[in-house]
Amino acid sequence: MSTIRLSATSARNKFFELLNQVALGTEVIIEKDRKEVAIITGKKTKTDWDSLLKASKKVHGIFKNYSVEEISTLRKKGAWKGFGEWDKGLKVKTRGREL
Repeated sequence: MSTIRLSATSARNKFFELLNQVALGTEVIIEKDRKEVAIITGKKTKTDWDSLLKASKKVHGIFKNYSVEEISTLRKKGAWKGFGEWDKGLKVKTRGREL
């Protein structure tokens, strides 16, 4: 992506030309008193949820689901005190029972 820097006055005078440049993928940085005051970039595209769903199905099984018992092993004697503190009050139902 290319970038254009120009003054606020110049941006005002060339506004429609700048919009055309942004539509082509150029980023415009507008300066006033030699300080950046604004950036004009193109509109972000919409998220393709169908592709995201397909990708997540392909990676199924890559990430391990840890059980509460496995996380609790962080509280073993000699472990750093902060390990496991975040889930002490957490109530999780596992196989029909609450832990």
